[in-house]
Amino acid sequence: MVDFIRTGIGLSKTIKNMGRFREIISVLARNGFEEFILKSKLHSKIPNFVLPKSKFSEDIENSKDRKTWDRVIGHHLRKSFEELGPSFVKLGQLLSTREDLFSRAFIEQLRPLQDQVKGIPFDEAMETLEKGLKVKKEKVFSSIEKTPIGTASIGVVYQAKLISGEDVVIKIRRPEILQNIKADFEILQMIVAQIERVSQEVKYLGISRAVADLSKGLKTELDFNVEAQNATRMKGIISARDKNNLFYVPKIYQEYS
Repeated sequence: MVDFIRTGIGLSKTIKNMGRFREIISVLARNGFEEFILKSKLHSKIPNFVLPKSKFSEDIENSKDRKTWDRVIGHHLRKSFEELGPSFVKLGQLLSTREDLFSRAFIEQLRPLQDQVKGIPFDEAMETLEKGLKVKKEKVFSSIEKTPIGTASIGVVYQAKLISGEDVVIKIRRPEILQNIKADFEILQMIVAQIERVSQEVKYLGISRAVADLSKGLKTELDFNVEAQNATRMKGIISARDKNNLFYVPKIYQEYS
């Protein structure tokens, strides 16, 4: 009864995000997880919803041994996460590091999420930059390269030059990611809990534990001011001990952060 009540509470939270809930269920179904969704009855929570079919369901159901099953699950999870965007890519990145929980076959399928993340349109990135700076970018930078030198689930990095002449890199948080991640994780925690109740195979993977760990750490990771403070602190510690200049920690321009 307690589990049922908790599930009801979780579902009520997703009502305001029903469009996103529908999208997530549709993507998971198309990528082979139709059977898990049917067993957990997640699709029944969406009014007038017809679950899309997928030929990949047979790949999962017909896996004859643990290694094959883990590999197939990992592959189709990666495809789902790539389609669903930053929140799910971040989850996939975390899962790909948990060798204490998951098999090598499963982890190898998720590892591409570590460094193969889509960027964002340059115009959107510059709009976010100027919103943070509270001035036009031309008042701070003499040039900014349009092609990013790094893309991750939370931020995108560009090479640039300050008006004062210093070469720098700019790390920009993806637009709307704070709101999107909060909404996605409310839905994700409910979906994983539902599926684990009806599937020992998914429960075996321990995804609910990984989701809980990730949700706890994301608040700090999303705050770039914390990252800047840590980098400045580390630079001071290392410079006091590294007499041969073996290590380099980038300078943080706090006035532009």
